[in-house]
Amino acid sequence: MVLAGELALAGVDVAIVERRANQDLPGTRAGGLQSRTIEVFDQRGIADRFLAEGQVAQVAGFAVTRLDISDLPTRHNYGLGLWQKHIERLLAGWVAELKVPVYYGNEVTGFSQDDTGVDVQLADGR
Repeated sequence: MVLAGELALAGVDVAIVERRANQDLPGTRAGGLQSRTIEVFDQRGIADRFLAEGQVAQVAGFAVTRLDISDLPTRHNYGLGLWQKHIERLLAGWVAELKVPVYYGNEVTGFSQDDTGVDVQLADGR
């Protein structure tokens, strides 16, 4: 979704094709965002959406060794605890604002490329 948002901001005609029937995620997946990801979101003006719903924490580490990143030269010298289902929901809201279509319950069956771009064939015939 981040790539689709970046492409849309660059004026590229883009769409997201998702095999899942909807945005629901079964089970637990990623549990947060790293400092650099928050910085990138901040550059796009969307970090506050994530910060409002997550929990700021010192989450950096290597194996079982915790690393203190509080003195890194960044506005976001911390990690953010936030489940992937919430991350995806917030990103989906952002790409919707950018008018990026999302085709749930579909998959790519083929594509062709020429000098003008790429045409993608979807399982539902679109």
